[in-house]
Amino acid sequence: MSKILRWPLWLLEAIPFFLAMGVFRLLGVDGASAAGGWLARTLAPLSPAHGTAKRNLKRAFPQKGEAEIAAILKGMWDNLGRTFAEYPHFRAFSGYPNARIALEGLAVAEAAKAAGKGVIALSGHCANWELMALTAHQCGMHGAEIYRPINNPLVNAWIVRQRSRYAYPLQISKLGGQGARDMLRTLKSGGTIAMLTDQKHREGVAIPFFGRDAMTVTGPAVLSLRTGAALVPVTMVRTTGARFAMEFHAPLQIARTGEKEADIRAILTAISQALEEAIRAHPEQWLWAHNRWMDKA
Repeated sequence: MSKILRWPLWLLEAIPFFLAMGVFRLLGVDGASAAGGWLARTLAPLSPAHGTAKRNLKRAFPQKGEAEIAAILKGMWDNLGRTFAEYPHFRAFSGYPNARIALEGLAVAEAAKAAGKGVIALSGHCANWELMALTAHQCGMHGAEIYRPINNPLVNAWIVRQRSRYAYPLQISKLGGQGARDMLRTLKSGGTIAMLTDQKHREGVAIPFFGRDAMTVTGPAVLSLRTGAALVPVTMVRTTGARFAMEFHAPLQIARTGEKEADIRAILTAISQALEEAIRAHPEQWLWAHNRWMDKA
């Protein structure tokens, strides 16, 4: 279908989104977060995605019983609903320091930045994942945010504007060669790039994740090898309501062998292990409904 024919469909898809954003904006950040959590907890279990999430959880945590799995699922939908409802309220989380985001490990990130080779801040779809890049920029780790465009261009444009206004002004799409050049330029100038590394990919390297192979994009490893940029894991945890704890962790230390493929695999394995550790600490705050793995859940 041509883009011209798709525009009416994109518009029909976007109208409910913008109506929801308007309502959530009127409710204020705390009211919107609570309402979004309630709606998702109530409605999402009726969707096919609930079954996908449940199967993924059972395979990731075979030792957990039905009650534990159900509690994680409830928490996951609550967190996802809250995250969606918090999109019109980025302003409430901006400014550093911010009472809504307790930040630790900034000295670690600043030390990595001081080395002058750039920083790759790595996280996943945990808690409100949008706030990782927002907070990194607000606390002085300037650079760029890496994102995958949303399929609906109207919704995507609105979200990118939100990020550009309150998080990184430079938004780099994962798609296309220009994005790779912008990432290299940012790192070579000593800047920071913030990225989420837990999305499903058709290409990359198969790396174990919760005991199952998952195709993992090579970008962070290749960028680090080319520039010497520090790989800094970042965790974001929803503590209560619309309040969070974020932490910059010590840069990953991976021995370089000089064999490119082996080094890429070692780096990606370390990144996946760091992400898995963060998810295990708060499994209810990760997006289990996203089928990350190569095999069917």
